[in-house]
Amino acid sequence: MQSVWVALLTFLTCGYFALAGVDYGVGALLRVVGRDERGRREVLRAVTPFFLGNEVWLVAAVGVLFGAFPRLEGELLSSQHTVFAVLLAGLVCFTVAVQLRSPGWDFVVVGGALVVAAGWGVLLGRVLGGPVWLWGAGMVSVFAWHGAVFLSGRLTGAVRARAVRLARLLPVPGVAFAVAAVVTAGAVPAPWFGVVAVVALGLFAVAFAALRFQWYRTASLCSAAVCASPVVAVFGARSVVTAAVVADVPTLRVLTWAAVVVVPLVLVFQWATWRMSRAAR
Repeated sequence: MQSVWVALLTFLTCGYFALAGVDYGVGALLRVVGRDERGRREVLRAVTPFFLGNEVWLVAAVGVLFGAFPRLEGELLSSQHTVFAVLLAGLVCFTVAVQLRSPGWDFVVVGGALVVAAGWGVLLGRVLGGPVWLWGAGMVSVFAWHGAVFLSGRLTGAVRARAVRLARLLPVPGVAFAVAAVVTAGAVPAPWFGVVAVVALGLFAVAFAALRFQWYRTASLCSAAVCASPVVAVFGARSVVTAAVVADVPTLRVLTWAAVVVVPLVLVFQWATWRMSRAAR
């Protein structure tokens, strides 16, 4: 029962990083890909159909964390309260700015996206025991790359050409991630971390080849998996999620009934969102 809930939390958090990573990546690149107001509107229109659906994964993951892992939630909030406060502020600013889209909110969109991306990187670095600045820079670059790959398959004309050029800057996030993984590897008492790091670097290579052949969906799937790979590394580390932080079995049994209803709804909602926008490249 406990292993099932660890797997569920891992799945939901991976979904959040993979899907909402598009939002933060696009937000960070808003003024780079969109050089004028028309271009920036085109960039935001490419991601707004998926925006709320992508963020639902965070709500579901937080619900599982509070319900099934109350001790882990307490430990994280008490030890990382500053990081969470900054993350929350960035997330609120980013969400509001995207919803109230106007030229005056551009810098709030970009700033909020950068704060959220860097905040998650810093949190990962602290949990895994690696250099927080390197993880922060790595997550910003990887999310930005993920957003550029996504935009490469959604835009047209000059804005698409700029997105494609940015997406092909593969060594930047690859090097940042590789260095962060190497430095962190010694602090994680599990060989699983090294396996995840190698797979992530392999996905970088596949995405690069897919971009050359204009297989943008394949490249997007690879970049999404790369964004989710640190989550797999975190939950694969035995020192992070232990039996001591999981709720008791009777509580998990009650929560299972809620999960049976909620998780399929999240999946259906996400599928419907992407299905309705399937006409885009």
